[in-house]
Amino acid sequence: MQINKELIQRYHLGQCSEEEQQMVEQWLESDEAEVSFPEGADLPAMEAKGWKKISSRYHLSDKSRSPAREHPVKLTAGNTSRRRYKMIWQLAACMALVVAAAVFYVTGTNPGQSGGLAYQQIRADKGQKLNVTLPDGTLVWLNSESSLKYPVKFGTGPRKVQFTGEAYFSVAKDPAHPFIITTSKTSIRVLGTKFNVREYGTETATSVVVAEGRVRFGGIASPEHLILTVNQRGIFSVHGKDSTTLDKDKVFAEKYLAWKNNELILDNQSLAQVKLTLERWYNVKITIHSEKLSRERYSGSFSNPSLKQVLESISFAVKCSYKQEGRVYTMY
Repeated sequence: MQINKELIQRYHLGQCSEEEQQMVEQWLESDEAEVSFPEGADLPAMEAKGWKKISSRYHLSDKSRSPAREHPVKLTAGNTSRRRYKMIWQLAACMALVVAAAVFYVTGTNPGQSGGLAYQQIRADKGQKLNVTLPDGTLVWLNSESSLKYPVKFGTGPRKVQFTGEAYFSVAKDPAHPFIITTSKTSIRVLGTKFNVREYGTETATSVVVAEGRVRFGGIASPEHLILTVNQRGIFSVHGKDSTTLDKDKVFAEKYLAWKNNELILDNQSLAQVKLTLERWYNVKITIHSEKLSRERYSGSFSNPSLKQVLESISFAVKCSYKQEGRVYTMY
């Protein structure tokens, strides 16, 4: 029996057999759900029904409100109805993920797996780019000043890793064992896909750009999430202690993956932003003589460039000069 609009409509009206009801609910919890919900469905009632089911399962207060109502997620038209409905059932998995991540940080073990897991950490320092093949066959390219912590051997549950910096992931497909990346601010969940992740401590935003497949992306402590597909970018921004936003837009993914091939793309960035990128790429110290100069904006694209090439291009474009003293470069 296939999942279709008619079956979902009968489920909503309470006209399904027990077998059909179980099948629809399994489908709703699946990451492969791709059928839109019937037009005109009573979403508030459906959300309330889903929240009641989850609150009962996890012994939550009856006064709790559906996160879908309190924290609406910006989604594109067409799939909005299906995703809002599906999010209710996915909340249970999201809650379990937050708890698991907390234990993972503290103990270094994964709940539900026998015994502790041994971990390995790889780091690309400033001026370096590294790649590693994980035990499941997943390929990871690390940009400069990035770090990845992963099990020497994955257990029987989800494949969990910890990450900071910037990296390109080509995740080996394994539907039975989701691949979960935890950063200091966000959680990324996939089954098998290719995407770029960027979260540096000097930046307030975490971004994910999808090159292939589908990615679930959201804040580590929030039920809000985005489903990202090819050439979409998700951005989780921190605006203050208790203020965050989660947005997505359309991009050309290849531009965000260029660094992997040692291509440097600076797209209308301030010199203050350019300075941080160049310090990572070349393991040097760059100072900018004035605040006014640091606000100047620059765009440029280079293939396997030397630092001298980049600085000369910037100097010409913004009409400034630079000088070198050892590994320290001053722009003035």
